[in-house]
Amino acid sequence: MRSLTSSRLGRTLLASGVAAALAVGGALVPVDAAPAEAATSGVRVVGGKGMLTAAWPRVPGATRYTVRVGTTASLTKARTVRTTKRTVQIRGLKNGRRYFVRVVPTTSRLTPTATRVSRVVRATATAAMPVQVGRVTATPGPLANQVTVSWSGGGSAAKVAVVAGSDVLTLQRRFDSGWLPATTRSVVLTVPAKYRAYLGAGTGNPVWIKVLQSNSGSKVMSRSYDYPRRLRPSPVGTWAFAKADVPAAAVTKLKVAELNIQSVGSTRNYHPVNQWAQRADRVAAYIDDRRADPDLLLTAELSTVLTSACRNTHDAMYRCGSHTQMADLARRLDRLELASKDAYARVMDQMRAYPKWAGKVTNGSPIFYDRKKMDLIDHGYFSPALPVGTYFGGKVQGLGVPGWTGTNAIGPDRWASWARFRTVSGGREFYAVAAHLPVGGASSVVTARQEEARRLGAAIDRMAGSTPVVFGSDMNADSVRNPRPAHTVFMQDGWFDAGAVARKGLRSGMKVSTANGSGPQDGLDSGYGTRPVRHPWETSRIDYILLKNSPYTFRYANVLRLDSAGRFIKSQQGTDHNMQLATIGIAGPTS
Repeated sequence: MRSLTSSRLGRTLLASGVAAALAVGGALVPVDAAPAEAATSGVRVVGGKGMLTAAWPRVPGATRYTVRVGTTASLTKARTVRTTKRTVQIRGLKNGRRYFVRVVPTTSRLTPTATRVSRVVRATATAAMPVQVGRVTATPGPLANQVTVSWSGGGSAAKVAVVAGSDVLTLQRRFDSGWLPATTRSVVLTVPAKYRAYLGAGTGNPVWIKVLQSNSGSKVMSRSYDYPRRLRPSPVGTWAFAKADVPAAAVTKLKVAELNIQSVGSTRNYHPVNQWAQRADRVAAYIDDRRADPDLLLTAELSTVLTSACRNTHDAMYRCGSHTQMADLARRLDRLELASKDAYARVMDQMRAYPKWAGKVTNGSPIFYDRKKMDLIDHGYFSPALPVGTYFGGKVQGLGVPGWTGTNAIGPDRWASWARFRTVSGGREFYAVAAHLPVGGASSVVTARQEEARRLGAAIDRMAGSTPVVFGSDMNADSVRNPRPAHTVFMQDGWFDAGAVARKGLRSGMKVSTANGSGPQDGLDSGYGTRPVRHPWETSRIDYILLKNSPYTFRYANVLRLDSAGRFIKSQQGTDHNMQLATIGIAGPTS
């Protein structure tokens, strides 16, 4: 039978870096083996439409490979192809016919290295739908922002590709490997720079993966099952974090929680059992539970005064600092105390001095801490409505600059709180920041959230410099459904998501949203259902714990307190949000 040159073979494909995977597994049938100790191992052949794809690992000393293809195991009559590559496609074959393949390594003098002649393997050219791949695994890649994807099985294909995205269907922020030889079983993907704030290194958001096989000549990479193109994707649900380069450092570990507690006003019209008077103890029990028991608590929506007598005039409200929701919760907690006991008074100062902000200023993000674990050095507040509106040392800097959140009817100017601490163990200093960004889906609110995030991030950078920062916030937008979520502003500025725990087994509760207002509600009020709404795969978040200058996270949980039947334990269900709980590390010099 006449010899075929490489130009007659069609396009020769080579996937660099996948040789090790080509030598493992696969649907190959040994037929006419040379002695095991003398054989070139790991030859893989996959039959496709009118073609075969063959691949093999590198043979030391070989400079060229001769591939023999025939219809009998003896290969007495065979086509031959010579190549310096380690994969070839042999086209022009008859569908339904079985072919036999042998690979012969040669030296530069074209002398066969006979002791390394491969076993004969067989495969059938076919126009059938690809055989479903076996188990698909994804792990962080070898370099930052990379993911390694491997799989087994598959076949009856002309080519294979790996597609990835920010949602389980890989439809959003999608990228891919391009078409590769059908024999490929492992690929390293790099997250494109434009997507790294959404699913790149240290985001805590999965890179979702699908392996796509095709048995047609079409170059289109369809997004779903497509019979005319003989295209079959792997089942959905495979994911991994992109590789994050985290420098080694000695750290002091702390347990940090973030929780939106719901203001008194937001539940005023709820069933009495879910109003603050009855749910306050449940919130405290949820936080104090020994399974959580955080060293640092960053809150949101904890600002409303408790009595109607405190809602008449500025003077009356000023005297009601001990009758606020934050003060009430502080009295109920076992060991955590307020880092900013004068928060309410500072809000009143702002409203007195600048009447246009009356009723539009809140401080609902106080910080609580355990004094046995850390010493409070200083504290203050950020006003997102003011570019440099930061409260330091008894005065608010930046007043007089026109505000924008309240005047644009976005909502109240929700002050963010900050505190500087020194750990008792190790004496490492760090900042803690708590915030609550505007809520809503209107374009004006989306813009406000991002603008507020930029201003707040810049203010934190100016204040903290290179000192570690722990930031907890209800950001009111997730990275899957929202094209411009606020947390991506922080990620682009070098923050690290505490949810990006390297080992999947140390991250829990992630198939439930951080807020319980979505899905069917079977309780008395929205967000107070009997059971959590569970999704088939890891779902989106609106509550975050972010780190800067100290990207160390060891465990993360979306905390669910459930009974043996999977129902919420009502004695700890005091808010429509779930606590975010992370064990993080504070790096830096010790005192």
